[in-house]
Amino acid sequence: MGASKSWLMKALDSLLGKEDAQEMLRPHGVYADLNRVYVTDPGSSSVHVFDLLNRQVMQIASFQKDRFISPIGIAADKTGNIYISDSLLRRVIICDREGKYLYEIGSPEYFARPAGIAIDDERIYIVDTHGHKVLVFSVKDARFLFQFGKNGTAKGEFHYPTHIFAGRDGFIYVTDSLNFRIQIFDRNGSFVSSFGKLGDGTGDLSKPKGVAVDSEGHIYVSDAHFDNVQIFDRTGRLLLVVGKSGRRKGEMSLPAGVYIDTRDRIYVADSYNRRVQIFQYLKEKN
Repeated sequence: MGASKSWLMKALDSLLGKEDAQEMLRPHGVYADLNRVYVTDPGSSSVHVFDLLNRQVMQIASFQKDRFISPIGIAADKTGNIYISDSLLRRVIICDREGKYLYEIGSPEYFARPAGIAIDDERIYIVDTHGHKVLVFSVKDARFLFQFGKNGTAKGEFHYPTHIFAGRDGFIYVTDSLNFRIQIFDRNGSFVSSFGKLGDGTGDLSKPKGVAVDSEGHIYVSDAHFDNVQIFDRTGRLLLVVGKSGRRKGEMSLPAGVYIDTRDRIYVADSYNRRVQIFQYLKEKN
């Protein structure tokens, strides 16, 4: 991985920060495709959709006769349908590209506290934080397929997991928050490896939140206590630290969700600065 010169801040404050700070109160989950950035905001009980191509903003605050209370996880499938987990409603709401309600997954009896969402070509992976597990559904028909994990500290077990990322390398990455580690699974939920430990030193984890992986396999973990994003290799070796406490560009305050798109743009929900910061990973030239 290149040195810090390989990082380029993408300043999109006009869309993803200052002008909308009065509306984006506590951004948490973030997802992006080539033209849009989707942000859950439990502070305003809504979801913000930023259309970067047309420079427009859409807000989704309600569906049918209900309103969102605490939207946390966010993702979209290839058709543009938007998946939103609400931790207090204890279900996942699916809307079309324009924010119109389509259907939902789960119920208060099904999920204890749904959080992070990841989608690959065939499956929807939903973290149930208080259930200490990941539930997997079919993209095609929302049918429940299987689940993996239970409360514990052993390999493949969780203690209040929060965020999840489906890597283009074929693996699923889960932030096992109160075990202070990242666990890696195959697409079928079989444990592959893990790294991380509680501590206050560089490379340790204290309050891990978002997790994402770039095209070269580097693993990005946001930490709400350290106010930064740490980047690791697959073995858990620290490569680089991005950010520190503050309000200026590149600084953070309680960062939460992280997402990396197909262009290797890194989106960080900078929660208490009420913005999303966007960075670009630049590959080293051979």
